[in-house]
Amino acid sequence: MFDHLADRMGRLAEARRAAAIARLAARPAPLGVAMEAGREGLVLSGRGLRRRMIEDAMLRSIAR
Repeated sequence: MFDHLADRMGRLAEARRAAAIARLAARPAPLGVAMEAGREGLVLSGRGLRRRMIEDAMLRSIAR
């Protein structure tokens, strides 16, 4: 009985997740950081990124 509803909610959740990933990927990347939208989410890559994530408030708040 609720299978149809659960399927619909699953599709809606997937669409919202994909839209959020696309929205984040469309933002300009900070200098020296590459952003790529993947199936699982947003992939950030760059030299010294782990240290920069700690020090740079812009990188820490990239999903906001």
